[in-house]
Amino acid sequence: MTIRRITMMAASLAAATTLSILVLAQSTRAEERLEGGTIIYVHEQEPPCLWGGWVQQAYLSRQVFDYLVSYDNGQIRPWLATDWSESKDRKTITFHLRKDVVFTDGDKFNADAVIANYPAWEKGIGWHGFTYMKGFTKVDDSTVELHLSDPNPEIYNVLANGHYGFQSPKSLANNSSEQKCLTPVGTGPWKIEKWTRGSGISFLRNDAYQWAPANAHHNGPAYAERLEWKFVPDATTRWGALISGQANVAYQPPSVQWKAAQQRFQTLDFVATGRPQGLSFNVARPPFADQRVRQAFTYAIDRKRIVAAVFKGAVPYEGNGSLSKTTPLYLNVDDGYTFDVDKANALLDQAGWSKRDAMGYRVKDGKVLEARLPFNQAIIDSEGAIALQAIQDQVKAVGFKVDLVPLTQTEGFAGAYSKPDQKEISFGYWVWPSPNILDIVYNHQLNGRPNGNNTSFFNDEAVEAKIIDAQREGDPALRKAKFDALQHWFSDQAVAIGVYNFTYNVAVDNRLKGLWQDQGNGLLNFNDAYFVKE
Repeated sequence: MTIRRITMMAASLAAATTLSILVLAQSTRAEERLEGGTIIYVHEQEPPCLWGGWVQQAYLSRQVFDYLVSYDNGQIRPWLATDWSESKDRKTITFHLRKDVVFTDGDKFNADAVIANYPAWEKGIGWHGFTYMKGFTKVDDSTVELHLSDPNPEIYNVLANGHYGFQSPKSLANNSSEQKCLTPVGTGPWKIEKWTRGSGISFLRNDAYQWAPANAHHNGPAYAERLEWKFVPDATTRWGALISGQANVAYQPPSVQWKAAQQRFQTLDFVATGRPQGLSFNVARPPFADQRVRQAFTYAIDRKRIVAAVFKGAVPYEGNGSLSKTTPLYLNVDDGYTFDVDKANALLDQAGWSKRDAMGYRVKDGKVLEARLPFNQAIIDSEGAIALQAIQDQVKAVGFKVDLVPLTQTEGFAGAYSKPDQKEISFGYWVWPSPNILDIVYNHQLNGRPNGNNTSFFNDEAVEAKIIDAQREGDPALRKAKFDALQHWFSDQAVAIGVYNFTYNVAVDNRLKGLWQDQGNGLLNFNDAYFVKE
């Protein structure tokens, strides 16, 4: 090799290195973090209170409250609890607490604060009985014991989700119900300045914050000074706010724009744990007390095609009606109910629905094969409603008459069309980080009363015993086998069928970095988000 060639190669290498350094420097300058600023986030649903049992409340609670532990891609990380241990019977968990945490009203977080919050959890969340928690006892100022009625392998996932945050004991004791609803006091990275009903919530940075979870991207106060959380029900309007620069983060852009969002912005997506958006049949009375009729309805729907057509790839199809794919011990059962009109017709004939009226609907003993399907518009958005209309059209071909009944958020949460004689089909999701979602949605009782979460009105003590047995099982392999068998059984019985997964899609302005979703509820962490120079 000549000296000239070596010199040229060295010069080229030096030039390439210089170019790399320049590119890196430009990249570093482009990504330089700006201090402060206001993050504007456009969300869809406005819940009645900042905390409670609905996942839409958990999104907000995460900004104001902190939790004992954090869920991180299948691992449990320390948060307000530094470490923990279990008793041999797995019914007592001892948590050691941080000693430096302070609520934004000056109250101190300690064992007494944990114990003071338990009654609020018990009364304010609505399905507390399914966690198996019985309460806390104080060991010393920085140690508490959590007592369970039954072993619960997912208890840490439950404690990490957005519902079990801590409020200051002073606020719980002295604040009015409205204050505790609209402006609760936590230890979290944000505190509430004002909630303007119908518009949004203004959050201010908690400058004293120094106790982020172990999986956070930084520990300390939020990088931004303010967070403006706007309630914008229309997806197209939210998308417009993002592309026009009026918002930095947009929840659930229209599915038709999701590919454009992925090309133009940063995007985050999370399939919620629990059960998917699915159809639950009222098995307590005709016509869906008959398994053949449930199966016929399922065969009559081309679910995969409907999901693809409505959501354009933004939301995944889900055939499992009991568990979503992110839930621990989920089984991809692929229920086998492929679109098959001939099978649907044959099953209805076998069930005695062999005649049709002038409109083409099936009749039996003078009654039309009719099903009322009420749906809460706060839970089923406009795209979900389109999917329901497609289902309504498809099942008509085999003789089902489906009456869609849209409910307002107020009507839905007040219990409209919730009794067994008021509906034949329900549609909705349930966010929960454990396979004992089966207990929540199929147990016919909650604390000795009818369980309102059981929208199929299922009541089978033998099956319920199997669910409880699976949940208690300590051997991981046996536990999986038991939950596999249960998922197969519910699929075969067609008590509930999946349609699509509840998916938390978010589009983020390229000037905002560091935003992330947790892996329990998909909750957004704005504490780590910061602006960069353009």
